[in-house]
Amino acid sequence: MIYLVMDRRDFLKKSAIALSSVVIAKNTSAQNIQQKHALMPDKDMHMMMHAPAGWADPHIKISPPPSLMGRQMGRVHSPNILPLGYEMDGNVKVFTLIAQPVEWYLLDGEPQEGSIWDKVHKAKGIMPGMHLPTKIKGWGFNGSIPGPTIEAYEGDRIRIIVKNELPEPTSIHWHGLEVPHEMDGVGGVTQRPIFPGETFVYEFTLYQHGTFMYHSGYNEKKQVGMGMGGMFVIHPQKYPYRIDSDFSILLQEWHLLPGNENPDVVSTDPNWFTFNGKAAPSTEILTVSQGDRVRIRFGNLSNLHSHPIHIHGYTWKVVGTEGGPIPEGAQLPGNTVDVAPGTVRDVEFVAWNPGLWHLHCHKLHHTVNAHADMPMGVMPMGGMTTFLNVIPRDKRWKHPKQL
Repeated sequence: MIYLVMDRRDFLKKSAIALSSVVIAKNTSAQNIQQKHALMPDKDMHMMMHAPAGWADPHIKISPPPSLMGRQMGRVHSPNILPLGYEMDGNVKVFTLIAQPVEWYLLDGEPQEGSIWDKVHKAKGIMPGMHLPTKIKGWGFNGSIPGPTIEAYEGDRIRIIVKNELPEPTSIHWHGLEVPHEMDGVGGVTQRPIFPGETFVYEFTLYQHGTFMYHSGYNEKKQVGMGMGGMFVIHPQKYPYRIDSDFSILLQEWHLLPGNENPDVVSTDPNWFTFNGKAAPSTEILTVSQGDRVRIRFGNLSNLHSHPIHIHGYTWKVVGTEGGPIPEGAQLPGNTVDVAPGTVRDVEFVAWNPGLWHLHCHKLHHTVNAHADMPMGVMPMGGMTTFLNVIPRDKRWKHPKQL
């Protein structure tokens, strides 16, 4: 069954049932709404929500990714993650998210022969066999962990159809977005949770621009810890200047016991750390051309840790948070930005300095996979590690102060 959400004006007009009917179904009476969508579940629902749930419900068929996965407006690139395209319904942009069990490789295995990662590891003298593929049984969206990046423009009216194929109820919170109360996506508070097999429709207008996130808004400790999150980028109608290369990276952390593919969501001692669901050397390298203005958007959905992300060779400015752009006079220069759980930090710089530049978390145990003991070898690069590859245009090195 598909549930459609009330317009805010209608919601206020029907204030007599507002607390008991956050969603409205097609061709359904107000009395039925009150019965079906009361925020306090009935006895059977209460038992269902608190019953132990496995990784997947064998009675729920896992859908393939929506047909619009992999399409986008072309502005933001999310390394290792496909974007989410939309279709139009009148003047409304319609997106589809399927919350579902996902088998996902945090580490794909040894770097491809001849790749930059392969050359780096051979030059460092890394011991062979240290990059066995590492798979988790997590929860994500549209077959991806994290979920696809959503892009839209300030002023857009958007509709996001969310289908639940998990073995337990869920909901989606739009992190940082200023939306009507009934659209905030906190299961059991602003809406009845979306039960397994159900579909729920969120719809609202975007009044902000900047970098935001989305994630489970129900049983968050477990569901966000299993991977349920993604980036949400809202562009202004017109940027004040051109951005040549725009990247979006979600930071997550995991605890895996040896031989166990199920993340331990109650641990406070994670041993795997990922950029967009991948640990080095499976992280995609950010490639730009010399002279490009580069923006990198970092969002953190880690359970516990902040991540001081550091770049070599550059000084950037912090130009945005999950609250939107920072006025130019308040932007901070640096080459390390601390991204705390639940926050977003946008950085910008001009890629004047050609070469292969290390980009990584500066908590050093966050750049090692599985925290393996290697007393006799060179520790391989892992975790939250990648490179900025600046393709040269001018063979002669010049510092900006020389120009």
